[in-house]
Amino acid sequence: MNNLLALLASHADNGRMILRVVTGIIIFIAGYTKVFVWGLGNVQNAFANMGILVPQISGPFIALLELIGGLLLIAGLFTRQVAVLFFIQFIVATYVVWAGKGFAGARLELMLLFVFLMLATNGSGPLSIDRNVRKRD
Repeated sequence: MNNLLALLASHADNGRMILRVVTGIIIFIAGYTKVFVWGLGNVQNAFANMGILVPQISGPFIALLELIGGLLLIAGLFTRQVAVLFFIQFIVATYVVWAGKGFAGARLELMLLFVFLMLATNGSGPLSIDRNVRKRD
């Protein structure tokens, strides 16, 4: 068991990179769905029905944040900054879902909340534009 834990610890940067890319793909697909499948008008209506403030602004903002921010996460560009925006988004999303469905309904939002906290505090990991730009400084 200790050998396995040591092996995993030696690849922590790669694990962070995989988490960033997979989360970026998930968030990008959510944004793509909001923008191109549902449409921004339907996103606004859904946000209004959930009681989210200023849905005519927050709905399109979140949809575009997910679309563009997901791509930025996949590339590893502005990872910390994008993760902070998503962390704020998922504070609200967790609260809204938890208030309506309880803990069991908010598990995904809660998990993403802490994924974004980890990315905001730890950065992008290897194979990212962020890391390559930093090396040139």
